[in-house]
Amino acid sequence: MKTSYIPPSSLDTSQLPLLEFVEGVANFRIRRSSRARYLSIQVHPPGVVEIVVPRRVPAQEVESFVSAHATWIRETCEGMSRRHREPGTVPPSQIKLAVLDREWSVSYNAKPRARLRVAESKTGLEVFGANDDVARRRALLNWLRRKARAFMIPAVGKLALKTGLRPKVIQIRAQRSRWGSCSTNKTLSLNLCLLFLEPELVRYLLIHELCHLRHMNHSPRFWALVEQFSPGGRMLDRNLNDGWTRIPGWLLTEL
Repeated sequence: MKTSYIPPSSLDTSQLPLLEFVEGVANFRIRRSSRARYLSIQVHPPGVVEIVVPRRVPAQEVESFVSAHATWIRETCEGMSRRHREPGTVPPSQIKLAVLDREWSVSYNAKPRARLRVAESKTGLEVFGANDDVARRRALLNWLRRKARAFMIPAVGKLALKTGLRPKVIQIRAQRSRWGSCSTNKTLSLNLCLLFLEPELVRYLLIHELCHLRHMNHSPRFWALVEQFSPGGRMLDRNLNDGWTRIPGWLLTEL
């Protein structure tokens, strides 16, 4: 969710009374960004509202922006809270990865002395090791990390050939707040949670981050480049906020 560019000015974010503008929302945080050119709102599970602020904006503009989007913020937080009221601690009985269009049943083989590992077949996963939910969740997290690397690195490679935008390093990370990022040294960091999203959203996010290799901002030139390779990118960008509701509770516990 974006608004028009805010002219440079001083901003003391520590005193912003944001809670006054959105009744029922308890968790706000403000992130200053040297790359941002627009104010934006991001909602992270289980209902944390992050306001991304360009380096210099007047405080009253931030207040007005939040106030104008209060209904959207409240409804988004309520929906996310309903889905993630209590992050799950029990390891899953099945895992569905939308981007791969695949689903696995998960079984657990409790052998105290067995090495903790995940065995994969075409339709199922078997987790060997001690009867410990924490260890089992972490074993599945490591399995997801391997699946993410096996899928995303070739996917980035294909898009790099198409766009001519090539990162130097690709990292796979487990994060609660970002789908991906691109650093000034051309390192692409991608969230393994992308595995739970639809292919068109994942493709858009990869293109979005690749375009940052040329434009380290969200300027009109950046968005023009995104639209060149992913038409309708701004709409897909907004849809990414709802993507957090697809992430299962047991995984959120580990992030």
